[in-house]
Amino acid sequence: MKKVQFEQKLKNLPKQLTRRKFILFIASFLMIVLICLLLFVFHNKQPSVTHSEMSQSSSQVNNQPSEDKDYRIQYSNSSLIKRSTLNTVLKKAGLFDFNYLLNTSDDGGNDAKILVYYNQANQQLVFKFYQNGYQSGDDYQIGGYDLQKQTGIHGLQPSAFNGLPLVYTWENLQTK
Repeated sequence: MKKVQFEQKLKNLPKQLTRRKFILFIASFLMIVLICLLLFVFHNKQPSVTHSEMSQSSSQVNNQPSEDKDYRIQYSNSSLIKRSTLNTVLKKAGLFDFNYLLNTSDDGGNDAKILVYYNQANQQLVFKFYQNGYQSGDDYQIGGYDLQKQTGIHGLQPSAFNGLPLVYTWENLQTK
């Protein structure tokens, strides 16, 4: 009898292994789905924030200047200089710090308008700054940036931008 039982078990072994593999596969699949669901739920869970924290963070967002509300940016002559190159230089020069530019206190930029001209021959940008309250087109300050040396240029004369194409304009809309 023992030999018959052994042969019967041996015969049923592939069926048992197949069932076992199937059950393990289903169990593994369900575990993976459960883990993915738990990760999804915990990843997308909103952090609990008190009312005061929420109002403080929303007031900080509201204090950020926004384009077309607080200031306007206009690019021109875009075939002369890549916008990415221009933006990189403007960031280095601090001309993308809109909080500073709009700040009218003594330690702020207090700017009404900034014009940027491109000197392609010398690989330079020339900045023309108009502060809030300027009276005429002659009431400005000049600065510049050398693209090759990657340094600021000081002591420029008003003739530095004569005949150069305008590539960037920033305008403060709060003063209008």
